Amino acid sequence: MNRRQKPPPPRTKNPAYRQAFEMLDAALEKCTRSDNYEKIRRMRVAYFSDVDRLQASGKLVLPK
Repeated sequence: MNRRQKPPPPRTKNPAYRQAFEMLDAALEKCTRSDNYEKIRRMRVAYFSDVDRLQASGKLVLPK
């Protein structure tokens, strides 16, 4: 007789994992030195590197 086997019961997640990940997130947030200034600086380097290159060559002069 071919019977359909029961699916295995769902695996329960250990609640300690949630606490461990929360502690890890808190530690990373505390120890990471990436503040808004650093994020803006990295974006500026990525988006305006060509303008900086033209300024350095003297072909572009931006008014102050």
